Amino acid sequence: MDPLILPVLKVDTLFTVNEESEFWMCAIIVNVIGDWWYHACSICDSHMVQKGLVFECPTCQQIFDDGILRYKLQLEVIDTSANASIVLYDQVAENLERKEFQDFPDQLEMLIDRTLLFRVTVMNHQIHKENSVFNVSNFEDNPTLISQHDRFTRERERG
Repeated sequence: MDPLILPVLKVDTLFTVNEESEFWMCAIIVNVIGDWWYHACSICDSHMVQKGLVFECPTCQQIFDDGILRYKLQLEVIDTSANASIVLYDQVAENLERKEFQDFPDQLEMLIDRTLLFRVTVMNHQIHKENSVFNVSNFEDNPTLISQHDRFTRERERG
């Protein structure tokens, strides 16, 4: 029995599903995009926007000197079918940091060329939109599981 439960599909499935979906994909990390953190509102947890020396929450309209720092790790991933942008927030990003790094964030480039399994969700507003950034709710770095599901990444590495 596969412990992943949900199917493992190709990266291009992110762009071809016709309904809200959740599945695993095995992909190679090719880039780390942007900062690894963001300022969150201490009231509603939304991403705040810096306005001069203060931060404004677009959701609850509050103004703060600073916010709560939250993890946000955006990655570009690829297999033989496509490339996509995914994002790991808070606990998922924190778990990756704990498993992979001695000196986070200085070692983020060590993620490049790593193959991992990502549990991703396609929301209704993302269907058929190639510029979407898809949320990751979990990841798996178990080499045995990866070797069972990396057929689309192995083809890319060979060819």
